[in-house]
Amino acid sequence: MRSNLIFDLDNTLLDFSASERAGLTKTFADFGVTDNAQIRAIYEKVNTGLWAQLERGEITREQLLARRFNTFLAAIDRSDLPGAEMEHEYRGLLNSGHQRVPGAKTLLTALHQNGYTILAGTNGNTATQKQRLHDSHLAPLFDGIYISEEIGYDKPAPQFFDAIFAHEHELHKDDTLMIGDGLNSDIRGGVNYGLRTIWVNLHDQINKTGLQPTLEVHSLNELENKLLASA
Repeated sequence: MRSNLIFDLDNTLLDFSASERAGLTKTFADFGVTDNAQIRAIYEKVNTGLWAQLERGEITREQLLARRFNTFLAAIDRSDLPGAEMEHEYRGLLNSGHQRVPGAKTLLTALHQNGYTILAGTNGNTATQKQRLHDSHLAPLFDGIYISEEIGYDKPAPQFFDAIFAHEHELHKDDTLMIGDGLNSDIRGGVNYGLRTIWVNLHDQINKTGLQPTLEVHSLNELENKLLASA
């Protein structure tokens, strides 16, 4: 039985980490922030913490974007710098980052040719995600694109999935797969909603969450083989 597929984007199909690294490099250089491993680690801790708060429903997306660079600058004792201006520049750089994870277009093309319904279900900023999908030439391979900013809820909230199922009337929980790299967003959201899940573990992470995805893969080529074998 062919399945309906809901794909995460960042670090599943699009190499968001590469875009993030390049964006930080330029933003730090333009505003005179020392750029080294320690500074990057502080930024990562701040950013990851804020996204975790968002996924738990403790802050809004607007609050995350307003706080991110100001919190980071305070942590490195550079509150003299304009956090809002740095966030604005960084967001613009992220919008233009569209490097694909190796095999992404081949995977979606093969699934499309084999009759799968392919949806994007991603957390993130609408302008950023739409531009990156367009520039990466992946947008035409999706039958629908759902972005948390437009929906008003982020994965793993059930309301995120409610919005997709309300619009895609042919979807049913027993024939829909949630596919993504995020254990606490994609996999937790899918499991809690009653969907089968595939964890795209491209960097051989250790699963310490207690969540049990239906399947774990370590490359998009492996994912393609598994899905087509079951078609």
